[in-house]
Amino acid sequence: MNQVRCRAVDGTVHTLTLHPLADAVTGPLRSRLVAVNGITLLHKQVPRDPAGAPGPLEALDREIRATHRFAQLFQEEEYPPELPRLRYYDVDSEDPFLLLDPARGVPAAEALPRLSAQERHRFQAGLLRALHLAEVAGLTHGGVDLDVLRWDPTTRSVQLLDFHRATPGDIRTDIWDAGLVIWRAAYPGHLGRSAPDLHANGGALRVLLDGVFTDPPTARPGPAELLSRLREPVHPKVIDLGARLAPGQHAFDLALRRKRDRAAAEQDQDGQIWPRLREMWRRMRPAEDELPPLVRCPVCLDRYPPPENGLWRRDPDGTHHELKVNGRDPVKGGLNLVNTYRRCPNPSGDTDEHYLPATYFAHEPPFVVAMIGRPTAGKTHLLAALVRELVERDGLAPYGLTVVPLDLHRHDEYRTAVLEPAGRGARLPRTPKQVTGPAEILLIRGPHLTRPLVLFDVAGEDLEAVGDNESARFLIGTDAVLFVHGLDPAPERGGNQALEMSLARFQAVPELERLPAAIVATKADRLRYQPPVSHWLREGNQRLTTVDPELIWRESRDVYAFLHQRQEFGALAPFGVFDRCTLHFVSATGTEAAPGEPVFPRGFAPSRVLQPLVSILAMAGVLGGERGAVGG
Repeated sequence: MNQVRCRAVDGTVHTLTLHPLADAVTGPLRSRLVAVNGITLLHKQVPRDPAGAPGPLEALDREIRATHRFAQLFQEEEYPPELPRLRYYDVDSEDPFLLLDPARGVPAAEALPRLSAQERHRFQAGLLRALHLAEVAGLTHGGVDLDVLRWDPTTRSVQLLDFHRATPGDIRTDIWDAGLVIWRAAYPGHLGRSAPDLHANGGALRVLLDGVFTDPPTARPGPAELLSRLREPVHPKVIDLGARLAPGQHAFDLALRRKRDRAAAEQDQDGQIWPRLREMWRRMRPAEDELPPLVRCPVCLDRYPPPENGLWRRDPDGTHHELKVNGRDPVKGGLNLVNTYRRCPNPSGDTDEHYLPATYFAHEPPFVVAMIGRPTAGKTHLLAALVRELVERDGLAPYGLTVVPLDLHRHDEYRTAVLEPAGRGARLPRTPKQVTGPAEILLIRGPHLTRPLVLFDVAGEDLEAVGDNESARFLIGTDAVLFVHGLDPAPERGGNQALEMSLARFQAVPELERLPAAIVATKADRLRYQPPVSHWLREGNQRLTTVDPELIWRESRDVYAFLHQRQEFGALAPFGVFDRCTLHFVSATGTEAAPGEPVFPRGFAPSRVLQPLVSILAMAGVLGGERGAVGG
């Protein structure tokens, strides 16, 4: 007897007690019968390797993905008996598993010798119907054989089992093997995978199996055609999953059209007003060479000429002392700039003493990215995964860019406190309250630019605070926004105060609506088998070499429709505020730890964390190309 934490088909978490009823059968997945709340279920588990370490997840994942797909496509009360039925699954623990309804009947190989001619016809039809249902689900089985078939003498029906090789594809790749099963059911003496002589034994199966043993697979008949040859019905009752998303997709199209109309109207208005304003400003301002260039500090938000108030060295205890620079050796001078700071003059005097990297203002204007979300949204893990992809995995290399730390001390502290524990699979603590500085200051380098990238991660509680909160003040100086929304099986339909307060503070930003923005649906691994989440997570971490506006638009439309269908309208609010805004499914950890567990049992495996940043960089023109091509 053991207690397990798992998810039902709808993604909700359950704690079950398993009572073993039979010894396990080994194979790609260990299987045994167990009792759960008085109900017998088939328990299939990933076996550990010889050293006792957790085994690979691929076979179990394929079986869960296939049976989960069946559970969504076919109504519970009319679930087809030809397919296995999923009840619960777990892919987050060290010993992941799934629970299915028990296999029906007896092994087909055992039953075949006793079948009558009519029952043999039912056997043929049942096998082909199972494949047709898999085809409807867009899957191939990958291992059709007598060993994966059951015969139920009570209902005179077939059940196809063991979908651990199932993949999306053309079901006709399974037809050759299905034809061999049908042939051997009548003539057991045929061995191997070679095509039988359909004219043998009087050609009894020649009409049914005509074209089955041909190559390529696309030349073979599909299961629906073979069922028609048996005069069997070929139109199963299927739930239209796309219909659930249609209202949300329509809402996305309308919202996008409204934004485009608004932007066009504002552009027309700008065309009338801004030329006059620019001429007035030209007459009033001093000559260009009399105007010192102003820069903005991301911490205190003051603007001032670039500071030249000496260089400061950071001591191990976090304090700073001014560096005495002697001589004018350019090599030594450049070296001094790499790991030193300049003190912010903070003209308003409203912030504690703070320092910025000496070269912070020596490049193109810094690109400041704000992450906004409630305390449980998953911002901390998202930022850790993002920095790891940027710095340690060279994630922007396909776009011709590299990312290196600009603030070396800050990055060293972040690596020690966050990146290394995350790499070991540790669950990260929440961001402390009252943090006013950036989490990371990096430098983006490319053929035509060097630009600091400033990433802020502020505690959700500080974002929720009403009134003047120094920790949330950084929002006013941001150049792009990531709105982080944590997905949960139970939709979050209440208000989102962190988002609401942040949008309220953003009203102080001129031309707020023109900032690049992205809505990031994090913790998508909790719903990894539900469409359309399953589709985008399956894309995984594929590295693209160019920005694909069409692909980003399709994902944005799917995420919008998914949140709309779940009535999580609060999470969609930024889409109507910002002219250019994309939406993304992301898993910052790739897995989930049980409440109270200090580590992720299967490690730290982020998925799709770069896509939101790539989108906002594209919208800001950092990646080159046309800015308006993405998010508009």
